Amino acid sequence: MNHDKNPADEVRRYYTALEGASHAMLDAARAGDWDTVCRLEGACTVVIARLRRIRREQPAIDIDPAERLRILRTIVANDAEVRRIAQPLPGFYDSQPGWCPASLSVH
Repeated sequence: MNHDKNPADEVRRYYTALEGASHAMLDAARAGDWDTVCRLEGACTVVIARLRRIRREQPAIDIDPAERLRILRTIVANDAEVRRIAQPLPGFYDSQPGWCPASLSVH
């Protein structure tokens, strides 16, 4: 059994993990589970750092450009929907006595 890691497979797994996490974040946002959204965001940060390290150390290693583009488009679309869900409706702050938007932390 070969235990050597194929760097391209490792990169593919990272991209696939990010895609899966973006779907999970969207599901959590739709359910109003912002703790899970934040937890998944933190996990994505770790995976993105690993991808950046691989790209810096071995720039020739990548996955099929069409596959990467499809995954990135999915992630961007899911992120946009999470952001849309997270945005309050116009007039929301006015109708929330004691609501302080400055207390929100941005990740």
